[in-house]
Amino acid sequence: MVDFSKPIDLDVQAFLRWWGSELAFLVPERLRRLLGGRTSWIFLTWRADMLEAVHRTAGSERRLGSFTLDEAGREAWRRLLEAEPELAEVRMVFRLLPDQCMTRVVKLPLATEENLQQVIAFELDRLTPFKPDQVYFGARVIERLKAAGQIRVDLAVVPKDRLDLMLESMIASGWQPDYVDVSEDPYKRSHQLLPERFLMKKSRWNRWLNFGLAGLAVGLLLALLIVPVWKKSQWVEQLEAEVRKAGKAAKEVEALRQEAEQMAHEMGYLAQKKRKDPIVLDVLNELSKVMPDDTWLNGLQYKDGHLVVQGQSPSASSLIARMETSEEFKNTSFVSPVTKDVSNGLERFQIASDAVNGRFSEAPAQPENPGQ
Repeated sequence: MVDFSKPIDLDVQAFLRWWGSELAFLVPERLRRLLGGRTSWIFLTWRADMLEAVHRTAGSERRLGSFTLDEAGREAWRRLLEAEPELAEVRMVFRLLPDQCMTRVVKLPLATEENLQQVIAFELDRLTPFKPDQVYFGARVIERLKAAGQIRVDLAVVPKDRLDLMLESMIASGWQPDYVDVSEDPYKRSHQLLPERFLMKKSRWNRWLNFGLAGLAVGLLLALLIVPVWKKSQWVEQLEAEVRKAGKAAKEVEALRQEAEQMAHEMGYLAQKKRKDPIVLDVLNELSKVMPDDTWLNGLQYKDGHLVVQGQSPSASSLIARMETSEEFKNTSFVSPVTKDVSNGLERFQIASDAVNGRFSEAPAQPENPGQ
């Protein structure tokens, strides 16, 4: 089973080199050369004062030949470049043989990884039979032993006088290595043992071109990130403006609707009031009709459709029946007992009744011809 409690040990640089090499196949060859990318290499090996050259690509390998390190070898290399000018753009790796350098694996404390080169330089005379000023060396971490608190380091050492002599002879014969290593795989270079003074200066034009293309790529990336957001913000602002306009119109419509409802309510209230409440003049007119001529009133109160009358009549008891026969009075009754005035012999009365609006019928209107 997989132990997920252990940390993942990932060589980021090796992963990026592999990833870049895989993506390089998607880029056209000319553009890849222009950008400095390489899918082909020339491997040089020094054997018995002869330089063996092998051209390797991602899917093939071709031997270019063996070249002497003199004028004849220089001329042979020049003719090869004339026949195949694309080889001039291919980088060269000078691969050291086991008898030309010393390699070994050493264990060091885990804390030395941060300053590995300085630690190796300080411990070189203990780890090898050479002093730091006698050799060129390279070191890389190949394994981290977390449990033991150590790292395994691949160490490569080559004497300075030997490497300087070989490089000077190669450069004099027209060969300019870009790397000195002990590995055969260009995508898994283990060390760079090429001294700084032998490094070929890169073209400023290529450098500035790479910077420009990198800046362009960053600009395009920013544009891809910013432009959609900017367009979306513009779209949101436009929608918000339209929503504000629609909201303003909606508020106006709502205000008009409320105003119309208020007016309809008021008109309905007035119409209902007109239908429900009796008219005072109609009440007085109807009251004068139902009262006999020998009856006279000395008091009248009317409020909220309720009528109370006071007066004298020869026969007060007949007044109730006369008022009930009218369509504009109902619930008619005496408020107080009837008394007799001894001075004139008339009966004093106080009658209350509910006035009804006689102009409008409470029953709904019926059609004239229900059968049609």
